[in-house]
Amino acid sequence: MASKPESIKTPTVHLVWDMKSSSKCPLCGSRLSHEYNDGGRRVETMKGPLWVVTNYYKCRNRNCDLNHAFPAANGLVLRRKKFGLEVWSKVIQHRFKHKLNYSQIRMIMWDDWEVSMSHGAVKEICEHFEAAGAIFVDKETLELVRASGRIVLSLDGAQPRKGRPAFWVFTDRITGRILATRYLEVASADILVGIFREIESRYEVPIVGVISDKQASIVKAVKEFNPSIPHAFCQYHFLDHVLEPITAKDSYLLKVLRSAVRSLSIVVNRNAVTSPPAGSASRIYHVFKPIAEELLCAVSTRGDRFRVFPGLEAFANLEHVLLRLVDYLSFNLDGRIRRSLETLVSSLEALLDENRQVASEISALAMDFEELRVILGHRDWDGRRVKIDGWSYKLSGRLRRRKAEHRPSKIKWMRASAKMTLVEAWQQWIRLVHSYEDGLYHAYDHSFLDHTNNAKENLFSRAKHHFRSTHGRDDIQDEFERHADPLVRLLDLDYSNENIKEILLVSETALVDSYRDDLRAAYISSKRKWRIREEDTGNFKEFEARLNAFPGHGRTFVG
Repeated sequence: MASKPESIKTPTVHLVWDMKSSSKCPLCGSRLSHEYNDGGRRVETMKGPLWVVTNYYKCRNRNCDLNHAFPAANGLVLRRKKFGLEVWSKVIQHRFKHKLNYSQIRMIMWDDWEVSMSHGAVKEICEHFEAAGAIFVDKETLELVRASGRIVLSLDGAQPRKGRPAFWVFTDRITGRILATRYLEVASADILVGIFREIESRYEVPIVGVISDKQASIVKAVKEFNPSIPHAFCQYHFLDHVLEPITAKDSYLLKVLRSAVRSLSIVVNRNAVTSPPAGSASRIYHVFKPIAEELLCAVSTRGDRFRVFPGLEAFANLEHVLLRLVDYLSFNLDGRIRRSLETLVSSLEALLDENRQVASEISALAMDFEELRVILGHRDWDGRRVKIDGWSYKLSGRLRRRKAEHRPSKIKWMRASAKMTLVEAWQQWIRLVHSYEDGLYHAYDHSFLDHTNNAKENLFSRAKHHFRSTHGRDDIQDEFERHADPLVRLLDLDYSNENIKEILLVSETALVDSYRDDLRAAYISSKRKWRIREEDTGNFKEFEARLNAFPGHGRTFVG
């Protein structure tokens, strides 16, 4: 039998049954008897090592399930585990809540608590919790879904790397719970139908509706499984496809504008200025450095997917900068400054003129797109009223006037590109609306259906973010395949000490409180302001100050 090491100075902790409160079996009420103790073992805790002796008891009723030696209930340690429960709790929070990798957790546990842990020990704790947490959540899900009495099924697959199995997740939109997960090499209709039936059998409630993207195998599977239930197509995916011609043109425009601005001499040489400026060229670049920064701000635009198009915003920003620069030509400027300013104005005018047609096309398509979003945004309308036939009819009218094909069945698919004409974009939109007709409006007529499948997209995004946070830029496919199944169940888990202990000890011990420090991290990033038409960057004020200080300048600017 093991003996207490001399290095452990703290009193021995004895885990015993509270005989003063009750000496009876909690299951049958018969008397309990003490069987033996384990002699003690070393347990690493946040406050240092402890020597813990666990006592075992047995119910005297031979027909009782506790008629065998069982350990005294405790909230300090897990059976046959080296580390105390509070250590487990801290490791699990660092991994699943704060998304640290095993090496980072090891360092924090030693630096903050002087708890020495191997890489394997940290990994074993995390993988143990993945399994325990998934089982705990699955039990709750079964109860919630059966209490609900029906399932609105949402499904989609994620494939971090081509050529590997896709990870499919099936969730219930009513309870928000994951019902099943599968790694599928091929997601054929037959395979999906089998999974649908398995879900109904396990939860013993019917699937009354489905929400997904318009993937052919899913559409076929729902029709084969139960053609009478509504199958809603995700409006986000639909709008994303509608957006493709705009995105293609806008991305091209932004790329051209950024490339041109970054190649301007005042931008290229903005950081080559000596301090203090020496030489004529260096002094010119010093004066124009604020304008170079303003131009870089103008093209540092960021989009909002459906609302803000960065290429179009960059074009408008450059127009704004150009108008302000032209005003300076009316002032009494030094000859060298004037020539540089005239060259810059001429370059910007040529750049904008060359790309004005593309910007005009993006604006026209964006107006049509916004009209479509407004129509689909009437959540209080029924499906018949919200139908976008009027929007499609307007596009058809434009095509008829131009003697272009307007019948959806006759229009072939075309990949969106910057060279796509307005006519071709309108044709693709008509074709797209026709292909989504069967499932685009179900959500307006059935309140239990969602309009989008964004919750599933967000789930995949968060899962991938977890793996990238813990593995950096490494290929995450292998880790994704090993751990995505339990992880997606744990993303929304309550990671308080109490809940973690309940999951770990639900079958063996009561809960105890332990103190938890939150891990805090601050990320500082510097980004250029790009909304220069609404927000003053201060670059023009700095430009005027440098003009005033330039030798030979004949006018003072007053802010």
